[in-house]
Amino acid sequence: MTDAAPILLVQPEAWAAADPDPSNRALIAQGANDSNFLGRHFSTKLQFGTAGLRAPRGLGPARMNRVTVRVTARAIGLHLMDRGLQQSGVVIGYDARPDADIYALDTALLLTKLGVPCLLINDPCPTPVVVWHQKMRAAAGAIVVTASHNPAEDSGYKVYGSDGTQIRPPVDQEIEFLMNFSDLPGDEDLASEEEVESLSGSAAVAAYIESVVPSGVSITSQMPFPQWVYTPLCGVGGAAVEAACVRAGFPAPVRVDQQFEPDGLFPNLPFPNPEEPGVLDAALAVADVQGAELVLANDPDGDRLAVAIKAGDGWHQLTGDELGLLLCDHQISTTSGENRLTASSFVSSEAVQALCNERGVEHVRTLTGFKWIMEPAVSRTESSWIFGYEEALGYSVNDLVLDKDGISAAIVFLELFQRLRDRNVGPLVRLDELAREIGLYVTRQASGQFEATDIEATLTSLRNDPPNVLMGSPVIAVADWSTEPDPFSANLLEFRSASGVRMAIRPSGTEPKVKIYLEHFVAAPRGNLQDLREGSSELLKSLGAEALSWFDGEV
Repeated sequence: MTDAAPILLVQPEAWAAADPDPSNRALIAQGANDSNFLGRHFSTKLQFGTAGLRAPRGLGPARMNRVTVRVTARAIGLHLMDRGLQQSGVVIGYDARPDADIYALDTALLLTKLGVPCLLINDPCPTPVVVWHQKMRAAAGAIVVTASHNPAEDSGYKVYGSDGTQIRPPVDQEIEFLMNFSDLPGDEDLASEEEVESLSGSAAVAAYIESVVPSGVSITSQMPFPQWVYTPLCGVGGAAVEAACVRAGFPAPVRVDQQFEPDGLFPNLPFPNPEEPGVLDAALAVADVQGAELVLANDPDGDRLAVAIKAGDGWHQLTGDELGLLLCDHQISTTSGENRLTASSFVSSEAVQALCNERGVEHVRTLTGFKWIMEPAVSRTESSWIFGYEEALGYSVNDLVLDKDGISAAIVFLELFQRLRDRNVGPLVRLDELAREIGLYVTRQASGQFEATDIEATLTSLRNDPPNVLMGSPVIAVADWSTEPDPFSANLLEFRSASGVRMAIRPSGTEPKVKIYLEHFVAAPRGNLQDLREGSSELLKSLGAEALSWFDGEV
């Protein structure tokens, strides 16, 4: 080693001795004398982001592999033991990505050896199913081996705390501190498989469906439900959605066959995220052939929901904010009580907050991520939780799953769609009606990849010298969430203009990218609402391009 040698979290020889993957041991042997190789693979470790741990599968503590999983599982077990919660146990599930079942089993075996009893759902299943089982068992935690909608080469680890929600600071930081790579667990630190309680995926889904999905929802309508198309995007949601339809009384969807069976390599998908352009093209093509007017999709772990509506000769994919407004409107209309509670993230549209204010329902704005959106649901015990959402297609429509749930949200949307049909209107017409009631809210996003140092430098510059105008309109308010006390502090800036434009800027928590959330509010829209939406969207598109230029040194 020279003075330029990287500082390693773990010696490669120790990793090779602990790693059960022979291909990794061979890789270490090849790169043992390469300082760049050693630094790239052994100098950093995974950290918890907005939704747990996510990284490409590969070698070393900064990637997902069996050693990293065992170290993380041990840290979670030690944390539970420190808090005296270990006897309440942990529920473990996994998605269909390569090695997810192995990571889940290693997790269960290591925790069991530590004295933490585990329930392992021993088939790929949706994340909300695992979360529901944790709550029903009053377990101390849950772990889902999933990378959700990330690229195929990634795996991940979602961790839930004793309150049933995704872990928040300081718990995630405490677990990170216990992720000790100087002492690697080996096979001797694992229990036998016979010591772990397991549950089949079909049984796990059936119990979740019986609890979460109301029986016979569709019976209230006299109109037959139209043909519709569904895709789980090669993920694990298909069987759960079809079972939920049977219980609720809706007809089974037309499948997108090439995307229905779980396949963590996501063949023929440009990207397994229904937010991305082109991802629903196969489903829309099936719908056109079948003459269907509605398309639903889940992301690969089943916790997000996307919806496309037939509009004339084409299709309109609802934005996350449009779908959030429709679902919130439905939830308010089908519930009652003075103590109803809803929430959404700061980067989501303010339309839901306006609707709740209009209807006399409490609404809370939170930091980004469902670990924050669900926090009011567990901390405000006197309130009745009815809805939470984030613009990235995440929706909570009950208090039985303390996370976003694309399965139950899909059933609620089908009910919503049917109720609108009974009035002879569609979702797009309902959005127009709501715009006349609360004002028109148009949202758009922009993002760009930059060096992390450039992103931070630009955000610092914007804090010290914020813009005076946005698209020619004076800036009348600036908010900086970095000045909020922990744990509610965030690297988030927000600017508002006199013309009703709102801009929120934050760095991505998982990659060197800046994200810009834009919204234009028209208090009393007149005339053709579609023309107004298109005009606002073009305005926001230009503003997003201008804002991205700031990160190229043009503030």
